[in-house]
Amino acid sequence: MNGRALTRFDQKRGGLWVRKTIKMTVCFLILLTMIISSACSPKSSETSSSGKKVEIRFAFWGVPEEKEVQEKLKNRFEELHPNITVKLEHITGDYYPPLLTQIAGGNAPDVFYIGEAMVSSLADKGVLMDLMPYAKKDNVDFNAYFEEILKPVGVDENKMWAFPKDTTPYMMYYNKDLFDKAGVEYPTEDWTWKEFEEKAKALTITENGKKTQYGFAQDLGWTAYMTAIYRNGGNILSEDHKSFALDDPKTMEALEWFKDLMYKDGGVSPSPEGLKSLGVGQQDLFNSQKAAMISGGRWISFFIKDVKAKWGVVPFPKNSDDAASPLLFVTLAAPKATKHPKEAWEFIKFVTSEEGQKINASTGLGMPVLKSVTESGEWLQAGEPKEHIDIYTNQMNQARNLPFHPQWGKTIDELAARELDKFFRNKATVEATVKKIAEEGNPELNKN
Repeated sequence: MNGRALTRFDQKRGGLWVRKTIKMTVCFLILLTMIISSACSPKSSETSSSGKKVEIRFAFWGVPEEKEVQEKLKNRFEELHPNITVKLEHITGDYYPPLLTQIAGGNAPDVFYIGEAMVSSLADKGVLMDLMPYAKKDNVDFNAYFEEILKPVGVDENKMWAFPKDTTPYMMYYNKDLFDKAGVEYPTEDWTWKEFEEKAKALTITENGKKTQYGFAQDLGWTAYMTAIYRNGGNILSEDHKSFALDDPKTMEALEWFKDLMYKDGGVSPSPEGLKSLGVGQQDLFNSQKAAMISGGRWISFFIKDVKAKWGVVPFPKNSDDAASPLLFVTLAAPKATKHPKEAWEFIKFVTSEEGQKINASTGLGMPVLKSVTESGEWLQAGEPKEHIDIYTNQMNQARNLPFHPQWGKTIDELAARELDKFFRNKATVEATVKKIAEEGNPELNKN
C-alpha cells in the first residue's frame, strides 16, 4: 500500500506508497469540487450492450512495475468486455493536485485511485459515486473481503464510496544475515517492545564514535506512529471522532517510546538530522545493509526483493494485550459526474474479482483484498517462504480501523504532522505536543 519510498497507499506514500502533505491549494480544489459536483449529475452512458465502443479513463499512481500491472488488467478486462476500452492515465509526481483539478473542472477520469485517508474527505464533499447499488445488483459478497477495509468506505452505512483494491498491515522487516552475523535470534510474531529494543541495540554498531550500522531504520510518517499507538492499545481520536485522544496515557507512552528509539542511550535508529547528514533515506539504509530492520507495509517487500540478503517479516512489536494492527489500503473510485457509471463499475468489479486480484497483487506492492487470493499465497515474491502467508493474514484478520475523518488533511496531514515533527526532532515535550494538537485540531474535527 506510496512512493511510501514512494509510499503507495496515499500517492502515498505517487508513486508507490512517500506520504504527501495535502497543501492548502488542494483543500481549495476539494471545496471547489463540491460546488461543481453538486451541479453535475451522471449522464446516461453508452453501455456495452449497445454494441458501440465506450472508452473510460483510469488514473493511477505508481512505479513502472505498477504501470505494467495496469496494462495487464486493462488488456484482460478488454478481452472480457470487447465494447469497453480503458485509457490509462499514469500520474507521476504529486498525484492529488492534478486529479482534483480535473474533478473540479468536470473532466475527471471515470475510475481513479484514492488512498484510504482521502475517501471520507471526498465522500463528504459529494464528489464520489456510490457504488453500492451496482454491488448489490451484482450480488457482491462482502464477506469474501477483509472487513476492516470495507468499514471506512461506507459499507456499514449501506454506501460504498470506493472499493479497496489492495491492502496491507504495517509490519517489521528484518535482515536475517545481519541477525545471524550478530548472533541475535530472529523475532517472533508475538514479540514485545522490550524484545525489539534488545535486538535493535545488539544490532547497532558504533565505530570510532560513529554509527556504521543501525538496528532499525525508522519511518516517522503517520502510518508508523499510529501503528506504535495501536500496538500499545492507545487511541488517536475519541470514539465519536469529535476530538483528539492523544492525551490517552497509552498513546503518550507510545509516542515517547517511538521518539526514544532515535535518542535514548544514543539511539538505535537515525534521527531526522542524522538521516539528513547521511544523505540517504530509511529504505537506502536497509537496502545497503546498514540497518537491520525497517518497518512498513507490504510495499517494503517490493523494494527489498533485490537486496542480497535473506529477509523475514513479523508484526510490528507490541506492548499491550490490546495490541491491534491498522490496515492501510488503496481504493478504486468513480466520480459522481462520470458519463459512464456502468462501465466504470464493471472495471472496478473486475479489478477486485479473483482474477483481477491475482493480477493486481503480482508486483508485491500490496496484499489482495479478497481473502481467498490472500490465502492462496500467489502474491508471494520469488523465493519468499510460504510461512509469510499466515504471518500477514493473521494481522489482517486482527486489524483495527484507523480513525479516518473528512478533516484528515487539516488535522493529521497538516497539524499533527507539523507538531509531531517538532516532537520527533526532540524540540517539544509529548505533553505540549498533544495539547497543541487538541487545541487546534478539535474545532476542525467538528466542522461540517
